Amino acid sequence: MPLKKRTPAGPPPKKKPRVKLAQNLTLSSEEEQEVRNAFQYFTDPEELGDDIILSKNLRKVFTALGFNLSSGEVRDIQKTIDPDDEGFITYELFLEVAAMKIKDRDKKEEVDKAFSLFTGGDDEGPITLQDLRRVAKTLNEGVSDDVLRDMLREASSSGGMDVNKRDFEDVMKRAGIL
Repeated sequence: MPLKKRTPAGPPPKKKPRVKLAQNLTLSSEEEQEVRNAFQYFTDPEELGDDIILSKNLRKVFTALGFNLSSGEVRDIQKTIDPDDEGFITYELFLEVAAMKIKDRDKKEEVDKAFSLFTGGDDEGPITLQDLRRVAKTLNEGVSDDVLRDMLREASSSGGMDVNKRDFEDVMKRAGIL
């Protein structure tokens, strides 16, 4: 039986060109597309156009992006990108704020992943002397227990022998990693 020739269903859907601002904000094309899709879901092209939403939909767009913002955060963002309280938000202004939120989310994921490496997969921690011994051994570092204890005391906000996630994040910030 001869193969049937398929007829194309039509041209592929057009992708909007990357916004130069997204490149400047170091968003990947996938991240920008995620933001654009969430934003466009709440646009009304016939009334406002493709690149404007009503301010009242701001929280909904962030929720569509996976962010659970408090009322105060939404109000602060709204004051920033709609300072005259006109009731409208443009895509480019929204993109700037969304990019910051995405980058913060990415940093939090990095901290969580690194913390989990130290705790042997325990996302809640804390990092203990045994954890540091294991990491030092894995890295073939000959570090004495005295040095490891000093590291824990220095990193712990309580001066104790364990480091919680917040302490770990503070150490990462002091080291310039975050």
